[in-house]
Amino acid sequence: MDLPHLLGARCSTQSRLEKLRQNGGTPECELAVSRSLEWLKSQQNPDGSWGRANKAAMTGLSLLCFLGRCETPESPFYGDNVRNGMLYLVELARKNPHGILSETPLVNAATYEHGIATYALGEMYSFYRLGKNSLPGLRDTFEQGVQTIIAHQNERGAWSYGGKLHAYDKDSRGEDLSVTGWQFQALKAAKHSGLKIAGLDEAIKHCCDYLETKQTKDGGFGKTNRDEHYNQWSLTGCGVLGLQTLAKNKATNVKKGIHFLREFLTAEPLDWERNCNLYCWYYYTQAFFQQGGDDWKFYNAQFLPQVLGAQQADGSFKHGRPNWPAGDAADAIYRQCLCTLQLEVYYRYLKVADRAEESVFER
Repeated sequence: MDLPHLLGARCSTQSRLEKLRQNGGTPECELAVSRSLEWLKSQQNPDGSWGRANKAAMTGLSLLCFLGRCETPESPFYGDNVRNGMLYLVELARKNPHGILSETPLVNAATYEHGIATYALGEMYSFYRLGKNSLPGLRDTFEQGVQTIIAHQNERGAWSYGGKLHAYDKDSRGEDLSVTGWQFQALKAAKHSGLKIAGLDEAIKHCCDYLETKQTKDGGFGKTNRDEHYNQWSLTGCGVLGLQTLAKNKATNVKKGIHFLREFLTAEPLDWERNCNLYCWYYYTQAFFQQGGDDWKFYNAQFLPQVLGAQQADGSFKHGRPNWPAGDAADAIYRQCLCTLQLEVYYRYLKVADRAEESVFER
């Protein structure tokens, strides 16, 4: 299996720098990512994981950062770090009776962790045949992770928690757009991998149907009361990205979502010291990048100086001041990963409009 076309732009310095130039990035972005990866390398735990809490999620996010610049288990600089992170997740799945990628599989946060870690393993699987060495357990752990996600999608097309055997609850009639965001990114990685996984296409379609139900009349995704937890100011980026990368013929929905965000960010521009909601920025950045054109230029002019300006001398990113508690990234590893993934957006994936196939899922 060759490297999927949409991943190729990240795998040579020349290609990355050209994509940076084309998409409004700067050489400083590449330097910032290099410094960030060095910092992440220094923070890896002896067992291959990252973080002190939610280690499966932190490990998954860290791996995505390395893979985002094509640092695979074959990398001369980071190969051992990437391989050891993967092996930590493989072993974690083996320890848990239901293969949940979390050290605390009954806790609600395990749904986030499992989605993030599965997403990372999926990206690694798409890269692994570039190398000469085998990666034991990778495919089985990834496929099992995806099958768990598919099996626990509820009747609304979303994912929720509160299960008795582990955190997922497929019988729940509730929904959580935030949890769903990480599940659909794992499903996206599964589709990119080329593996034939039963129920994958149906799960993707059902998820898209759910995302549409979350869009409001003014284009946002989520609750229309800003004082409520899952509101459209915080989750519209997630909803837009899902439709951009999973669905077909949803340009109108996407345009309305981008319009909502653009009006919001015109009134309240991104500011590290006033509204540093990095969880939200992570999705905004991808959604605007996928949209491209003037919308991306508008957003890029806001976000890039804020993130570059927050990097410290040791390569880490300072803690910003959020105005939405759940959007905060107080944990240093989490903050590092969200910033790094945003700085890699210029070359991590092609825009949907630039891909050779009609849809990323039409192969």
